[in-house]
Amino acid sequence: MVSSTSAPPPSNAASSETLDVGGWQVVVTDGHAVLPKGMTHLPDGTFQLRTSLVSVAFPRSLASIGDGAFYRCTSLVSVDLPASLTSIRPHAFRGCSSLAHVTFPAGLTSIGDNAYNGCTSLASVTFPAGLTSIGVYAFCGCPSMTRVTVPTTLTSIGHGAFRDCPLTRVTVVVADGHAVLPEGMTHLPDLAFFERATLVSVACPSSLVSIGDRAFDRCTSLASIDLPAGPTSIGKHAFDRCCSLVSIDLPAGLTSISRGAFFGCSALASVTSPAGLTSIGSCAFYGCSALANVTFPAGLVSIGDYAFDGCSALANVTFPAGLTSIGSSAFLHCSSLTSVTLPAGLTSIGSCAFYGCSALANVTFPAGLTSIGEQAFYRCLSLTSVTFPAGLTSIGSSAFNACSSLSSVTVPTTATIGFGAFPLATTVLRLPPATMRWYEAVDGALAYKRCRPLLYGWLERAQTSLGSYGPDGAARQRDLEEFEGDFGLLVE
Repeated sequence: MVSSTSAPPPSNAASSETLDVGGWQVVVTDGHAVLPKGMTHLPDGTFQLRTSLVSVAFPRSLASIGDGAFYRCTSLVSVDLPASLTSIRPHAFRGCSSLAHVTFPAGLTSIGDNAYNGCTSLASVTFPAGLTSIGVYAFCGCPSMTRVTVPTTLTSIGHGAFRDCPLTRVTVVVADGHAVLPEGMTHLPDLAFFERATLVSVACPSSLVSIGDRAFDRCTSLASIDLPAGPTSIGKHAFDRCCSLVSIDLPAGLTSISRGAFFGCSALASVTSPAGLTSIGSCAFYGCSALANVTFPAGLVSIGDYAFDGCSALANVTFPAGLTSIGSSAFLHCSSLTSVTLPAGLTSIGSCAFYGCSALANVTFPAGLTSIGEQAFYRCLSLTSVTFPAGLTSIGSSAFNACSSLSSVTVPTTATIGFGAFPLATTVLRLPPATMRWYEAVDGALAYKRCRPLLYGWLERAQTSLGSYGPDGAARQRDLEEFEGDFGLLVE
């Protein structure tokens, strides 16, 4: 409860007013208020909408400022917060549009929701080392605020805490290797933590939408980072040689991984890719020697040059149907890779794409593949057989050279074969594409004949009540006649 008493002053006298604030007498003279000694809490709404208030002097005893205490005090230009203050409640200084500067005391631990929302003249703040929480929208709508200094003691930064603040400089205090980025930050600049070898962890705000080039380059102790859903891009070499980083969940909004983003992250064992990812840049996971499994999203269309070069633990990859491009040396020296099924949409394989994949024993090529680059499967020592599609038009130099287990191959006569494409000991049979397709049809017919008894048995069990595939069923007889008519000469 706030009440006031005042007497009309002489024309040349100062304007004075005494307020009853929860039993305390507060004198306001010409817009300057002095709070009494011994007061520990400034009640809710004490000076709300008092547009003539210019400044406030606080007692050393004050520990907290109540909800909306200075709400829309539009002439308030300065406050000298006491060292004893530990808490600023929600809306405390909301709408104080003339407030240009605030110095927070060392003992302050919390700033409430909307506490400085709409303080349009506030240009910069430095938070104390002991601050643990900043409420939602605490500094929202402060268009003059371009600089903040954030301590690592913060455990909670509310949603939109710095919304609509055009932050150009954020000073992050790193204590014991732990950094907390402020809510409201949208872009982490290039080289933000470059070569900071003592950095262990980073907490990112939900407002973050991009990470700059080399932002964490050579942060060799960085073990964890919690990326929010918002970022759509991760800069070039952003996590280059972060050799303590074990796992990372890529943001849901990410559409591409830039060149060298995780280059040399030798401890990185698992990566969770978002559904919207469409491209993986060159050298993106180069030298990630602990990376054992990668699951690509359905929308991925390209894998860049050297993207997984040196991922020696990578044993399994599943390519999405829409993948159209695998770059040069993309899986170079992936020595644990055992089997690859290339997607239907792939038309070319880059040079050295699977060079030195010594455990690779099985490769399935799509029907639409037209070219295989130079040294694409060079030194794949475990590869025993390959079946080329009839539409293949070129096989690059040394494409399958040093594949010592490859005894024979059949290549369409329309395909050019580069120098040393196969080992000297490998028998190369050339056939016209039409003949190769005929053989494919024969293989399919033989496979059908071998599985036909099992197929009929399944149909009998599944549809016996209808009688259509019973021993004398009409559908069974019809399909039998069609099969014999189409393939009888091939399989008898």
